[in-house]
Amino acid sequence: MRSRTPRDFDGICARCFLKTDWCLCAELPKIDTITEIIIVRHVTEEWLTSNTARLAALMLSNVRILPYGGGEPFDSLSLHGEGMLLLTPDAKPIIPTTPPKRLVLLDGTFRQARRMFKRIPDLHNIQQCSLLSTGERIPGLRRPPRRDGLSTIEAIAQALAQFERHELATPLLSAYSEFVRRSNLARGRQRPIAQECDER
Repeated sequence: MRSRTPRDFDGICARCFLKTDWCLCAELPKIDTITEIIIVRHVTEEWLTSNTARLAALMLSNVRILPYGGGEPFDSLSLHGEGMLLLTPDAKPIIPTTPPKRLVLLDGTFRQARRMFKRIPDLHNIQQCSLLSTGERIPGLRRPPRRDGLSTIEAIAQALAQFERHELATPLLSAYSEFVRRSNLARGRQRPIAQECDER
């Protein structure tokens, strides 16, 4: 079972969702990017302590999270415009000559991501691309159902490294690694629990 944050935030940081004794917020850097990051997040991810879109949003100045599901109407206005790319694992990797204006990611399990893509027609009009494989990933809090599966923050970091500047990935991945470490320590574990539940 994936851990959820109690909605009264008793003993939990309301920003990073770590226990207050392990809060990471004061140590997170602020990162400016040319590309606007748009994350379409399934509503079931909002209260999961392992959700990494939240962590990315605490660091990136140019990011927007669009909630999807729960019976609420979806605002797709941000999915219109030129210079947009949609990250999907099965598309061909590309390296634009200039950074995209907007980079769209689907945040949820693989099944939820496929369902969101199917049910949001505006996504079908956006050029799709995948990331060049680096062969490296940080042991996370969930197990990916496929070998090339990435958490949302890892996908953002790799995309910014490819589309803008390589050094943008370092603080994002460092913060993610520390987030995983503190999460495991707070739960009384000394190592990642990547074998216990699904990542994406």
